[in-house]
Amino acid sequence: MNDKKQVQLQRLVVHRVGNKAKEEGVIISKDLVDLRDEQLNDLLLNYFLTPFKQEEFFRFTHTSDLALNELFAYATLLFNEPANFHEYSVHILNHLYEQSDHPKVKSGELYVAHFLGCNVEGEELVDAIGIFKSENKDTFLTFQDQDDDLQVNYHFGVNIKSVDKGCLIFNTEAEDGYRVKLVDANSTDALFWKEDFLNITELKDTNFTTKTYLNLCKDYSEEVFAQSESKKEQIEFISRSVDYFSKNETFDLEEFTSSVIEEPESAERFKNYSQAFAEERGLEDFSGFAINKNTVRNMKRKFRNFIKLDTQIEIKFSGYNPEQSEQYMERGFDEERGMHFYKVYFHSES
Repeated sequence: MNDKKQVQLQRLVVHRVGNKAKEEGVIISKDLVDLRDEQLNDLLLNYFLTPFKQEEFFRFTHTSDLALNELFAYATLLFNEPANFHEYSVHILNHLYEQSDHPKVKSGELYVAHFLGCNVEGEELVDAIGIFKSENKDTFLTFQDQDDDLQVNYHFGVNIKSVDKGCLIFNTEAEDGYRVKLVDANSTDALFWKEDFLNITELKDTNFTTKTYLNLCKDYSEEVFAQSESKKEQIEFISRSVDYFSKNETFDLEEFTSSVIEEPESAERFKNYSQAFAEERGLEDFSGFAINKNTVRNMKRKFRNFIKLDTQIEIKFSGYNPEQSEQYMERGFDEERGMHFYKVYFHSES
């Protein structure tokens, strides 16, 4: 959802859903929301679509038959029979209530929306079903001019800057469970939104493969260098890995290993680790795949690129250059003080 300008909010219904364990029940709205107010329409569009910035796509799944996934079935009905939008939204409401039996699940408003003109990774425009839930309420001050005076009041409402829970179901690849985007800002309720309510799994596309392999590199660096006295080696390995993903369009295991790891014994160890990693998670062969550049950019921000010392000093690495790293930084041990040290060379400071 990089381009929201062409998206239209076609239909919207809002219900109230409570916590089933507390027997709070549901409140069913009588009709669809009147969307003729352009300002309200724009505010709602921005509220619903802004949170979906991540690269991940998901799809509906089921242990035996995809058709038995309730949300997959309801989404199909909503796409095929928009005239019955309100009726099917009530089925979604009741399904959500049945899953809302965890003690930490909050009551809130359920929004079921129909969008037109949604772009999915540069493909043709499709319609989409949006399902959202607002749980948290904020206090807002209101001001009113009255008799040449200013009256101050307050009210409780939903902050439209963020959605608590939501999903977008794009009307494409239905035979494989549609393509679904997810947002869940509250992780204290045992993933009931993703697993119990939606029952979705991450789509194994280029984003998934790129992200998984970069996480593999991170895990490997933490395990291999955990016993090492120097954190510098760990950061250098991660920096080399990210540098490879940033500069190449495709991943090749042999090429990656030779460019990131110099010692043959260590390279073989990494290959074995990569194979075991894939087998343990039931993943396909990781020897070659297309690299998703957006995923690389997002992942780079999550990797640690600094050394934090117990003397309240941090050494941050900006990018990676192996020659400069070796030439301008040394690690040693001071016998007199009984402490490790880093020696850093430079021409100027700012």
